[in-house]
Amino acid sequence: MKSKSRQGQSLVETTFVLAAFMGLLLGMVAVGQTLFVQQTLADRAHQAARWGAVNPYDPAAIRNIVLFGAPEPKKDAAPIAGLSASAVQVGTPGCPGPHCRVSVAIAGHGVRSVEPVETPPTGDAPAKP
Repeated sequence: MKSKSRQGQSLVETTFVLAAFMGLLLGMVAVGQTLFVQQTLADRAHQAARWGAVNPYDPAAIRNIVLFGAPEPKKDAAPIAGLSASAVQVGTPGCPGPHCRVSVAIAGHGVRSVEPVETPPTGDAPAKP
């Protein structure tokens, strides 16, 4: 026969185990979400730097690619991850010159991408059709 002091023991133990499990599960979800946002921002910075390297230099359009995913955002578009335009730094180190690059950095997130600027061929060689 069970004594009255032992009634509900399994319920209390289950509650402790369930609380620990839920804390672990929610922690994993939070870490996963943080990694997803970080990777998305890194990809946007890379896409923006690449776009700036192959198109005429336009820092506003490059910044819009990071914030909205397009050089010309839609009217109702919201910036990704609550970023502001001042958080996206766009530059052209080494320009003008042979070491010209387009640099895109997102302040506070440790994200930076640099792409070399593609220059049209020069010289006497005929252009390819």
